[in-house]
Amino acid sequence: MNVLLGKRINSRPAHAALMFAMFGLLLTGCQGRSARPPADIQGVVRLNGQPLEQASVHFTSPRTGESAYANVEPGGTYRIPFPEVDIGEVYEVAVRKPVAEVEYATDAPKSQPKTTRIPDKYANRRTSGLSFKIESGGPQTYDIELNGS
Repeated sequence: MNVLLGKRINSRPAHAALMFAMFGLLLTGCQGRSARPPADIQGVVRLNGQPLEQASVHFTSPRTGESAYANVEPGGTYRIPFPEVDIGEVYEVAVRKPVAEVEYATDAPKSQPKTTRIPDKYANRRTSGLSFKIESGGPQTYDIELNGS
């Protein structure tokens, strides 16, 4: 026998409806905003002061191992949208050769652009010396300066 606000519920359908409603309220309370907001990191990559156009930028969380990358665009610009980030987390950064785009057999061959040699230390996030702290969700800027030949 169940009691709700001093009244007895004698029917099984009413009891089932009450349980379903309580379960729904419980789930609604658990669906708050994510503690991990999205972020959009963008900037310019320069090698010895000149925009680097043949590269990819990789951000990795040393805590979770989550990673995202983008190929650098003309003018050395890059943009990496993250669906979720950890606020206050310092992401390790690496700059490598561009990630090859998928090509189809029917595509016309692309001319090979002049490649720039990126110093080896920047290819590994642990040796690059590059890092970026995520201060908040939303748009953020991180310009990357590389040195060497």
